[in-house]
Amino acid sequence: VEEGSKAAAVGLQVGDELIIINEIPLSGYRQEAICLVKGSHKTLSLVVKR
Repeated sequence: VEEGSKAAAVGLQVGDELIIINEIPLSGYRQEAICLVKGSHKTLSLVVKR
């Protein structure tokens, strides 16, 4: 999470693990998460493991 980024602005922290994006459980692959984020419109629903 980079300082000044959108992720930081919504409260994500270094070490947080995304486990669900827009109601789709992630299997642990980084590319999968990137595709879901990029394919989303302006709003994301995230479930984070801290």
